[in-house]
Amino acid sequence: YVSGFINIEKLTILYVYVGGIGVNETRIGGWNGGGNIVSGSLTPNGNYTGGGSTDIRLQNGNWDNFNSLKSRIIVASGGGGCCVYNDTWSIGGHAGGLVAPITYSRQSSNVYISGATQTSGSESIKNNKGLSGTDGLFGKGGTGGEYGGGGGAGYYGGAGGSNNPVMNGGYGGEIAGAGGSSFISGYPGCNAISSSSTENNIVHTGQPNHYSGKVFTNTVMVAGNVTMPSPTGGTETGHSGHGYCIISWISPSL
Repeated sequence: YVSGFINIEKLTILYVYVGGIGVNETRIGGWNGGGNIVSGSLTPNGNYTGGGSTDIRLQNGNWDNFNSLKSRIIVASGGGGCCVYNDTWSIGGHAGGLVAPITYSRQSSNVYISGATQTSGSESIKNNKGLSGTDGLFGKGGTGGEYGGGGGAGYYGGAGGSNNPVMNGGYGGEIAGAGGSSFISGYPGCNAISSSSTENNIVHTGQPNHYSGKVFTNTVMVAGNVTMPSPTGGTETGHSGHGYCIISWISPSL
């Protein structure tokens, strides 16, 4: 959950990209960056793709166009896709704030995927069958390997999970996809991308303000494992289903 106040000049055009829910029937990630899956049961009891992020941009384009991604001024991350093997579930990684929470294997606390951060997607871990998940990237969740969930999208995406991941000298059963990180221009601790960045050379400024100069105040950022306002009223711990974006007019320009 992310929110804030921002002054917008007359005739400014904003582009709102609302994230899609992760699914299992098509193996395609939730719209706007959710990680795909490569295998597993295509039934309601199979593994799931990662959730897409919801963001507001200054430049239009396909959701994965780099210059469009670079223009994002606020990003609410998506959660990782869950997975199931032999009727046992591994819960998907929570969507993150500045950093996404760690996603643990259901069998071992020594096997885990670290969450995405302000400067990098999370790294996948290898399995013993050669079909591992992939790393999260800028704006994109990683692909889930064999029976692993897809990574959640975000400012940076979470890594995809896999079956029988190998870490710290042991196996961890199955591991779900990790969550992505969030971003708000002006929020303390955020690390904005430089305007000079390219897809092959991303540079961060070490400052929270977006290069456009558009900055939010009264900001709030809540990870998906914490109680937050629900878009339909009341509160919820995490948000299931498709993403949501509410824009409210605060006061007119005089």
